[in-house]
Amino acid sequence: MSRRVVFVLGVAAAIVLGTAVRLHTRPAAAAGDRVRPLDSDSAYHMRRARFAAAQFPRTIQFDPLMNFPDGGVAIWPPLFDLALALPARLAHGAAATAGQVERGAAWVPVVLAAGSIALAGALAFRRYGPGAGAAVALFLALCPGHVLWSQYAHTDQHAAELFTGLLALLLFVRSREEPSAAREAAAGAALALAVLTWQGAIYWGAIFALALVLETALTGRSTLRAAAWVLGFPAAATAAATAAWLGWISPPLTYVSFGFFQPLFLAALAGGVAALELLGLGLCRRLGRSDALVGAAVAAAAAAATLPFAAALAGGLARGVGYVAGRTSEVAGAAGYVSYPKDWLRGIFEAQPLLSGGPSLALEQLSLGFFLAPLVVIAWGIRAARERSGSFAALAVWGAVTLFLALSQRLNVYYAAPLAGLALVEGSRFVTARTGRPVLAAVLAIAGAVPMLPGLRRELSQVTVPGSDLFATLGRMRAELPRAVDAYDPRLLGPPPFPAALAGASSVLAPWSLGHWILYEAEQPVVANNFGYGFLDSIRFFLATSEDEAVAIAGRHRARWILATDLVPRMNEYAGYLGRAPLLARAADGSLVPTPAYLATMQSRLYDFGGRGLTSETVAIPPLSRFRLLFDSKSAIRRGGVWVPRWRVFEVIEP
Repeated sequence: MSRRVVFVLGVAAAIVLGTAVRLHTRPAAAAGDRVRPLDSDSAYHMRRARFAAAQFPRTIQFDPLMNFPDGGVAIWPPLFDLALALPARLAHGAAATAGQVERGAAWVPVVLAAGSIALAGALAFRRYGPGAGAAVALFLALCPGHVLWSQYAHTDQHAAELFTGLLALLLFVRSREEPSAAREAAAGAALALAVLTWQGAIYWGAIFALALVLETALTGRSTLRAAAWVLGFPAAATAAATAAWLGWISPPLTYVSFGFFQPLFLAALAGGVAALELLGLGLCRRLGRSDALVGAAVAAAAAAATLPFAAALAGGLARGVGYVAGRTSEVAGAAGYVSYPKDWLRGIFEAQPLLSGGPSLALEQLSLGFFLAPLVVIAWGIRAARERSGSFAALAVWGAVTLFLALSQRLNVYYAAPLAGLALVEGSRFVTARTGRPVLAAVLAIAGAVPMLPGLRRELSQVTVPGSDLFATLGRMRAELPRAVDAYDPRLLGPPPFPAALAGASSVLAPWSLGHWILYEAEQPVVANNFGYGFLDSIRFFLATSEDEAVAIAGRHRARWILATDLVPRMNEYAGYLGRAPLLARAADGSLVPTPAYLATMQSRLYDFGGRGLTSETVAIPPLSRFRLLFDSKSAIRRGGVWVPRWRVFEVIEP
């Protein structure tokens, strides 16, 4: 049997198995003819997909119904949402129903996962042969760190991030093994695809830029042509696509959201590589005339494009690295955030450092291969230096950056999944070379992957879709609360003027993490959401200690309805965001108990007491006069010996 047949059959088996694993969420996501997204970000992607299905290739970029009444920029590029919409658009046309869009979109992460499995296998095949390629494909198929983010109905962009990134990496490595303009242009096109899928994919540009500089330093050969194709070409392509999609919208120049920061950053990388190469090759007297012309053209074009924005680019770069490292400081722009709100990441589980709770999470999600990866990255670096290899330099830079991303935030484990698989292969090859016993090496590699089994079992047993009572509550809000504007009115795409009825519309004020759910399921304008809009005002409202203060905050956002839920797990963190003392004390058994300060907050008065107040021998909580309870959810939680509804909806009453 030929090497390619072994590889193809192995990858095909891995894709079948990986697809089956990722479909375990299908029963929980099904809701009649609809499909429920698995999380809040997935819900907003679904909103954009529904716009795209009807208005292809346009979707909503500035959304007047969030950050109400000002509106805000949806931070993602549109390409992934067009991919979500494409199945319904092809099958049903512009009149596709919500259910048809959802059913088609739910499969897209699974298809992208299959593509990533094949690409990871292809990368290993190029380095180590067909058996290793099939093994790495199988590893990614079952790796919990990737399964988590690529399941059926998990319509967030993470599956697309890894797919486009692996495609760009594979093509870039190939271009360094056998340099040619065509291969370099293909790598640049893949990089443009990645950036138009997710704005943070510019980090791949940084990897490629550093790899090109290292290649020249190691080999003495010019990579100026490669810089033009791999970095300059995607800078121009993404700039053109960005201008076409944004149209009338002028978002701030920031790493946070889709806009002109990304093409300018790529242009700056291209210009930086060109300038360094011109200097280095010139000093070594290795600069040919054609290279000099190419380098000068790239450097001059990049300087002309980026120098007017140098300060903003430098600030964005610093804040972007800070975000990855878990530090944010709120900076507002005219139509969106320049940097996420201060302390935005502190309370988000996925944003915590991977090893902050010990090594168990990394072992379960990425196997022992993740802990071998630093040694493998060093080995790649040594081989790059010894063999003067641009491809190994690229792998070493990719590995180092991937380790930094994964260690900085738990969310980024899917980036490290292929690296962990390659590390196990490298470890197996090392054992084989030292002992001459490939069977022993294979057994050790399998043993290194075994720690993932508990994580995979846990992932397959979890139900990640929110409880049905949340959907029932949001559905009741959609049915019973008046709506001034259809949430999918094509006029919301702009340019202004937007529908005149927006001037009289009201919004929902709720904890920020419910914002995307409210807009998608209740189809009501929202104040605070998962992009960071309204984050602090939401906290200020629920921690307000006077009804007048709360009414004033609601009034600034024309919030007529309040959705309240249990915030006890986050109350002390939220108090810390506002510089206040903890609102909940820790009892001897470790449980959280309310302090008098907590009972005075709007959160307690709305959620715990339903606005009715309480008078007892130890506490007096006056009833609320400006908030009327509309309805409670059917489900409840136990609180202080009584049952409290899980979700409570209030109306702000005019004086």
